[in-house]
Amino acid sequence: MKSVQIIKLAGTASIALSLMLTSSSLVTIPAHAAAASTSQSKAAWSTLDVKHKPYTNKGVVFIPLKEVSEQLQLQLTIPGKNELYINSPTQSVRVIIGNSRAVNAKGTALKLEAAPVVKKGVTYVPASLITKGFGIQLKYDSKSGLRTTFDSWSQYAYASKANMLFWVNRETGMLSMGKAGTTPTKVGILPIEDIDQVGLNAHRINSNTYVVDLSNYYGEPHIHEGRYRVLIQDMKILKLSKTNHTNFAGINYRPDQLSYKGKVAMMNGSTLELVHPMGKTVKTYDLAALTGVDDHFIVEAIEQDFLLVRPYTKATLYIVEPTGKSAELIYPDLLDEESIKAIEEMPPNEVGFIGDGLAYDGYAGGKLKLQYENPFLDIKKKLTYALPF
Repeated sequence: MKSVQIIKLAGTASIALSLMLTSSSLVTIPAHAAAASTSQSKAAWSTLDVKHKPYTNKGVVFIPLKEVSEQLQLQLTIPGKNELYINSPTQSVRVIIGNSRAVNAKGTALKLEAAPVVKKGVTYVPASLITKGFGIQLKYDSKSGLRTTFDSWSQYAYASKANMLFWVNRETGMLSMGKAGTTPTKVGILPIEDIDQVGLNAHRINSNTYVVDLSNYYGEPHIHEGRYRVLIQDMKILKLSKTNHTNFAGINYRPDQLSYKGKVAMMNGSTLELVHPMGKTVKTYDLAALTGVDDHFIVEAIEQDFLLVRPYTKATLYIVEPTGKSAELIYPDLLDEESIKAIEEMPPNEVGFIGDGLAYDGYAGGKLKLQYENPFLDIKKKLTYALPF
């Protein structure tokens, strides 16, 4: 099953990463000491889908680095005008445009058949760089295109924040991270249930503290979602939280609020914790007790005067008093009778169910700004809602 990949490319616009071609002869990338394993060589060859075709020059195959890297689960960062790093979960290679010598994170020099070049804003590298640096087999001919034995959908999900890179092994749940140009460090195994379609998003809290959000869609069909939030400091997991739901209706739920005044929001089932970057829980909200709803929740907003939370099944917004004394359901005091009836009578497991159709759009003067949309009633309008406490 294909995993959802989140690929971020950091750097300056001075190095564009794509490609172009002209050759009809068969060219196989030479095997080197760091070439792929025997098991890889026996694997089926698959064609990489590249917009800019490879080309050959004096027998050397040049490939579109950005396009190929994305399909081989390699991350790119650009620290300087003519410098870039190619990164995998186990290795990093430093390349300089115009220089036929690359260097990996261990300091080992990789001599290339030719120097990387930029043509019409596109960066091309010798295909053998990928084989030498990362052990990934490639071969090219104009009829079959650029091919590999690498299974690009079975290994990792990944993300980056500036020059800090993150990887999750989709078989073991191992989370690794490290700066571009270094070999990633194993941070720890995430207890992901039924790993399948995984996506990552990374956030920087301070110089040594990060938050990684992981979503995992699984089952057949993929209506089950597990959300994991990991607080990491000095490449060690301080805290992990998880929510889970089965979304029959196909509602596109918003991401959880990241933080409030420097405290990270950790949503664990129906318990919301505001956590100091050092890992200490500062405030806890029992949302099941406050709302009377036994479900997992999303925290959509945290403001000084209130919080907004939504249970997964009914998908209706509750406003929570900031000290955690009370919570109120919003839509009964805001919508007309027809809209309320539609919300309450439509089964949550019916395809097209939208919950209350309310979306938070800001706060000013003691009033919430909300967008209300109900496609079944052909209603779309802006509303305001005064704080009930």
